[in-house]
Amino acid sequence: MSIMTTFDQSDRVRVERLVMDERPVDGPSDSPPPPRVGELGTVVAQVGDDLYLVEHAADDGQQIWVAEFHGEELSLVERAGDAAL
Repeated sequence: MSIMTTFDQSDRVRVERLVMDERPVDGPSDSPPPPRVGELGTVVAQVGDDLYLVEHAADDGQQIWVAEFHGEELSLVERAGDAAL
């Protein structure tokens, strides 16, 4: 039995798996790169039941991509306002 983690806005998360090979991705470029396992992001919003909008940015804060993920695809790295886990 798996334990479902609920994420809050501004939580830092890691992409642990991709249950969809392709997904809609937005970003500043005409063709933003797809999310990859291991990338870190920030939860921007909860957009559905166990569905989260996550932003991945470069070290300088420049947005690379924004995409939706199911909670099972993500793991918590740092809770908003807390120290890293």
